[in-house]
Amino acid sequence: MAKKKSRKKLFIIAGLVLIGVVGVVGYQMTMGGGEDGEPSKPSVSSDLGYVGLDPFLAPVIEGRRISKYVAVGIILELYSKDHKPLVYKNMTPLRNAFIEDFVFQAQMNSGTTQSILLHRVKSRFRTLANRIVGDDIVKEVLIANVMDRGF
Repeated sequence: MAKKKSRKKLFIIAGLVLIGVVGVVGYQMTMGGGEDGEPSKPSVSSDLGYVGLDPFLAPVIEGRRISKYVAVGIILELYSKDHKPLVYKNMTPLRNAFIEDFVFQAQMNSGTTQSILLHRVKSRFRTLANRIVGDDIVKEVLIANVMDRGF
């Protein structure tokens, strides 16, 4: 009796694995779209450059006091690799502007339940980057990570 139950469980598990494999293969075949059955790849310019900023601590203000700090990691996506020296030259003013703006935004949101609005942070940081480094240099500001430091 025990052998029949274990054999039945084995068949059920094998059937589920088979269904999963068929589902994955079917999904990949329908999501293809490239030439000769190859999956399509997103088009990304090989000329793009990326500059990572060292993570910085930004305050989260609740009430009228700083309740904790979050560590924020930023990566700047550049229109061209050739713009990296210009970004490195302006790195200190860029970091200072980002930190000051983050403090300002934390004070603006001190009465709300959500203290960090990432879409607003990204758009403001992009505006600041364009103002400091120049137009048509920073394509996008990518937030690599935001980590609650717990203090």
